[in-house]
Amino acid sequence: MSLEYDRLADMKRYAVKIFEECVKSVSPRTIVKNTVRFDSKKLYVDDGSSSSTYTVPGDVYAIGFGKAVLDMALELENVLGDRLKEVAVSVPFGTRRLPSSLDKKSRVCVMEAARNNVPDRQSVENTDRIAGTVSRLSVGDLLVVLISGGGSALLCSPTVPLGDKILATKLLSSAGASIEQLNVVRKALSRVKGGRLIGLVREECTVVSLILSDVVGDPLTAIASGPTVPNDDPDRLPVEIVDGFGLRNAMPETVVDALLRNVSFTGSAARFDRVHNHVIGNNAIALRAGVQYAGRHFEAVLLTTSLRGDVALVSAFYSDLVAYVCDLYAGGGATDVNRKDQLKTASSSVVGGGGVDVEHLTKCVVEASTKGHGLCLLSGGEPTVVVRGSGLGGRNQELALRVALDLTRLQDDLLCRFDVLFFSGGTDGMDGPTDACGAFGYPALVDVALSRGLDASRFVDNNDSYGFYSSLDLGRDVGDLLKIGHTGTNVMDVHVLIIKPK
Repeated sequence: MSLEYDRLADMKRYAVKIFEECVKSVSPRTIVKNTVRFDSKKLYVDDGSSSSTYTVPGDVYAIGFGKAVLDMALELENVLGDRLKEVAVSVPFGTRRLPSSLDKKSRVCVMEAARNNVPDRQSVENTDRIAGTVSRLSVGDLLVVLISGGGSALLCSPTVPLGDKILATKLLSSAGASIEQLNVVRKALSRVKGGRLIGLVREECTVVSLILSDVVGDPLTAIASGPTVPNDDPDRLPVEIVDGFGLRNAMPETVVDALLRNVSFTGSAARFDRVHNHVIGNNAIALRAGVQYAGRHFEAVLLTTSLRGDVALVSAFYSDLVAYVCDLYAGGGATDVNRKDQLKTASSSVVGGGGVDVEHLTKCVVEASTKGHGLCLLSGGEPTVVVRGSGLGGRNQELALRVALDLTRLQDDLLCRFDVLFFSGGTDGMDGPTDACGAFGYPALVDVALSRGLDASRFVDNNDSYGFYSSLDLGRDVGDLLKIGHTGTNVMDVHVLIIKPK
C-alpha cells in the first residue's frame, strides 16, 4: 500500500505541475506583453489571429473588470508609459495581495469588490467610478477596456434592486443554468452589460478591448456579459430562459417586470464601428502549455476545450474514457466496439462540435501502449452543477468526487493494471464559494473514505464536496484538495487525467 501511495503522491505532484504550467501560460502580464506594442503615435495589437494598428492622436484611458485585469492594467501601463492618463479597474477582494502589487507611482486605481464572485455594493460603486473615467474622454482619445472572467460580478449597475438581481442569478445558477444563459438575463437587468457600456463613450473615441475569455468558444456577447458588443439577444429570450427553468414565480417581481420590458441594446452601427474587440487569451492557450509540459514524460493529448453540461454527465464521460483507454491499452490496440461507441455517445453529450476525436485518441493510446508510456489527457471548459443540497463546494470539487465514484463502478480486473488520477481545477484559483481551486479523484478514494466513516455518495447528494475533502484530510504531504489562492487570471477550468500501467 505504501508503494501505491508513493506512486499516487508522485502523480498528484505532476498533475499540479501541469496545472501550474497551464495557469502560467495565461499570466495576464505575459499575454499583454506579447500582444500589445506602442510607439508613441500608434497602438499595435496582435491577438494571434490578426494584427491591428490604432492611431492615437489624444490621450489613452483604460478601464477594466475581472479577475485578471489588475496585471493586465499594470502591463498596459508599462507599454504605454506617460500616454496612459487614467486607469480604473474593478477586481475581486484579495487581488491587492497578489505578487504584482502596485508601484507607488502607478496610475492604476484598484477597486476591490464581489466577494465570492457575487456582486455587491462595492461592485456598483466601482462601476460608477469606471463610468466617471469614461465620461472624461475627449475627441480623439482612446479607451482601452480590459475584460476577463468574473467581470459580470465586478461591473454591476443593475436596473433592479441589487439584492433582487443577486437572487435571480442565484436561482438560475442553482437550477443548472449555463454561463451563457446567466449572462442573457444579466444583460437584461443592467445599465452597462450587453453593449450598454459603449453607450457611455463619446462616438468620436476609439475603443480597443483586450479580453481573456472564460467562456467556451469565446463568444464576445457572453464574456463578462458582453459590455462592448451589440446585444443580439431576442428581447423575449431572458424571460424565456427563466420560464424554461420554471422559475418565474420564484423570481422577485421587479426582475420579472424588467425582463418582460426588456429591449436589447444594439446601438448605432457608427458607434460600434469604432469598437475593436480582441480575445488575447483563452483556455486553449492554457491547455496547449499543459500538453507541451506533459509531453516530456507522457503521451499527451488535448481532448477538448469545450466541455460543458451537468457534472454528472461530464463525470460519466470521464468514466467511459478511462474504461476505453485502459481496455485499448491492455489489448494492444484491440477493444470492444461497443465501448468505443459508448465513449462517442458520452462525449457528444458534453463536448461541443459532436464530441472528442476518438480516432485521434485511439492512435495516441496505441502509440503509448507500443512504447509502454503512460497517457496524460487534458481537457478544458466549464461544467455546471444543479444544486439540490445544502453543502459547500464547487463544480471542480464535485466533478472530481463524482469521477472517483464512477471509477469504482468499473471492472476491478481492468483498473487494477493501471494507476489512474483525475484532477479538476479552476484557473482563477477559486472553486465556487470556497478557498480551494479544485480536487483529485482516483479509484481508491471512495474506499479510503468509507474506512473512515465517510460515504462519498452522500456528500455528492448534498452538494458538499468541500465538506467531504476537508473531512478526509489525511495529513499527507499531497492532499486531495488543492488550495493555491487567487491566481490573477481566469480562463475556465483545466482537467488533467493521468493513466499509466503499474
